[in-house]
Amino acid sequence: MRNKWLIAALVISLAANLALAGFVAGRIGAPPPAPAGLDPTLGMFRVLHDLPEARREALRPEVRASFRGMRDELRRLRNAQRGINEALTAEPFDDEAMAAALARFRAALLDSQEHNHAALIRVAGRMTVEERRLLRDAMTRGRPPREREGSGDRRER
Repeated sequence: MRNKWLIAALVISLAANLALAGFVAGRIGAPPPAPAGLDPTLGMFRVLHDLPEARREALRPEVRASFRGMRDELRRLRNAQRGINEALTAEPFDDEAMAAALARFRAALLDSQEHNHAALIRVAGRMTVEERRLLRDAMTRGRPPREREGSGDRRER
């Protein structure tokens, strides 16, 4: 009788371990979840890649114009990030230096977003209605359904 219980416990333990191993393996192999739309303008680049070549060519001047200023903005962001890193590792820690470094980063981030938003407006202004719908869908990928529902016309989903 004792051996039957021991065998049953062993089988149950083995099944539980296999289930847990399968769950862990599934989580490890799965792609990471998409960020919840921190910068929806990134959807613009996904849509442009998926458009027919003729439309990409028509929109390319606007896209190139948006990239011109992006290098300087990214450089400012990297420099601001370095300032944060330096303030974090300074000894002794200086609250005011950290606050100033964060303020520089915030300003650089805002400038970058303003540039991206202006580019989005320019490119969207040259798109067809259907292309703008694709853009809207690309901008909401990875976001929870409640955040996407505010678009107005739910029949298009």
